[in-house]
Amino acid sequence: MRITLILLIASALLAGCEDSNAPAKPTAKSTDSAAAIKNPAANPKGATPQTLVRNVHALEKTDEQCDADGCPKVDLQWLTFENQAELNDAITQHLAAMLIHNEDNPSHDVRIEDLADAFLQDASDMAMASRQGWELTATVKKQGRRGDVITLSMETYEYTGGAHGLPSVQYFHWDLAKQQSVKLNDMLVPGQQAAFWEKAREQHTAWLNKENLDQAFRDSWPFDKTDNVFFTDKGLVLQYNVYHIAPYAMGQPILTIPYSDLDGILRAPYL
Repeated sequence: MRITLILLIASALLAGCEDSNAPAKPTAKSTDSAAAIKNPAANPKGATPQTLVRNVHALEKTDEQCDADGCPKVDLQWLTFENQAELNDAITQHLAAMLIHNEDNPSHDVRIEDLADAFLQDASDMAMASRQGWELTATVKKQGRRGDVITLSMETYEYTGGAHGLPSVQYFHWDLAKQQSVKLNDMLVPGQQAAFWEKAREQHTAWLNKENLDQAFRDSWPFDKTDNVFFTDKGLVLQYNVYHIAPYAMGQPILTIPYSDLDGILRAPYL
């Protein structure tokens, strides 16, 4: 089996909620901030870095024994950040959990490279895989930053034959000051969970009405909770993956709760 491993390291200074795809333009201030991250004495524990130095990793693999059209392949891209060991470990754990479809129980022992090898090995064991175009892809990008909290979007796609593949997207939040992941429940004012889900149900009903979905659909695909959320300028967005609240053909629905509806429900820093 030929294994091609490409590791690209591209550093860019990112600040605030800037576009992660925009080219970085170092200034005196951003250069000083980057130096503080590299120097532990200048960035004591508990201090929040104003800028982050981003490392972009790419892993491409295929099976050299396959010479047919549509050979199985793996194409993964993800981020880590300089001097953010705990964050980097959490990123790789979460991505690995998505690749093995076990987001609720990230493993500390699984390496992304090993998962790529396992996927190709499974493909080599299947007689039809070399003609079915098996594919495993992943992309991790910086989605935004609100104060101390950085948000990454993690998208994966797996195809192992059949009518279609399985896409998935997860939003990962990390508190740079506390050095820990942030879940939806951490964002809510204590005791306001029921009020939050009532607002979410209202948006779900509005979505059903907008799509002109009948009662049969509503009975078959009822509202469900998710802690897969991200921030936009319009409000807090609930992201659903395929087959969660709608059939595959309807893609990955989103429900947006305006910030005006979340006053007193969402903690002040996130408003």
